[in-house]
Amino acid sequence: MSDDSGGYPGAPPGWYADPAGGPGQRWWDGYSWTEATALPAVPPPPPASHPASVSSPGLPPPPPAYGAPAPPAYGVSPPPAYGASQPWLPVARNARDLVAVELQISRVARFAIAFPALVTLVDVITWVTFASQWRNFGHQFHVALIAAQNHQPAPSLTPPDSFGGLSTILGLFAIAAVVVECVWQFRAASAARAMGLPAKRSPGWGVGFWFIPVVNLWMPYQAIRDCLAHDDPKRAVVLRYWLLYVGMGISAALTIIGLMVSTPVGEVFALGAGLCALGVLATAPRVVQSIAVAHRAAVNP
Repeated sequence: MSDDSGGYPGAPPGWYADPAGGPGQRWWDGYSWTEATALPAVPPPPPASHPASVSSPGLPPPPPAYGAPAPPAYGVSPPPAYGASQPWLPVARNARDLVAVELQISRVARFAIAFPALVTLVDVITWVTFASQWRNFGHQFHVALIAAQNHQPAPSLTPPDSFGGLSTILGLFAIAAVVVECVWQFRAASAARAMGLPAKRSPGWGVGFWFIPVVNLWMPYQAIRDCLAHDDPKRAVVLRYWLLYVGMGISAALTIIGLMVSTPVGEVFALGAGLCALGVLATAPRVVQSIAVAHRAAVNP
């Protein structure tokens, strides 16, 4: 039996009768329904007055009602209903394999996604402990700024060295955690796409947006969120995690600036960064776990 799906998880791209009940057809892109529709050139005739269930002896049965889903190619399952909340799993030939690959790294990813919060928590505690060094660094920066404005030689700046060798160790672990988190996100997004879940970003771009300034404040969240169905209540966990994550990063940056200006100001921002970091530590593993559970249940109903 030949496979007419063209490598897609289900029915190939094409125009199908609008499953939303419209009078025309709707475009299926191979993964999900789109907003593109095509209206018929001639309106359909009104239905016959006789019952559709009655057919004359010796004659073929009447054609299906206008607007009924077009029959798919032989051996290819039809697309899901437009706006369906459940992932399209029976026809996703590679969905189970992609979910299995995702689950292989999910256990480690639960720790990797939370590791930045642990680093931030250690950072703010250390920064506040050595607040006098940051205040001195702020004074040096102020003197250098005035010298530059007066076209005078600027003195060299001596940044605080609060960690010593610990900063190198934390940096290496942080790089490893970022790699694991990116691999997990790509695998989870790929599995979700194979199951027919609509996504605003491709799996590759969802990872790449982490490294693009400004857009990394929102678009990685969209990529992670779209690993769940649009009506999945666990999406609220993803949003909570992301708000805490962004708040943690902003508060940590403001902590450094505050400590350079005034120790009490820096301590206030440090408190906010620490609370956000604790929130990320609590919610980040739940994000990975929620997606893993949803994907496992979807491919093994």
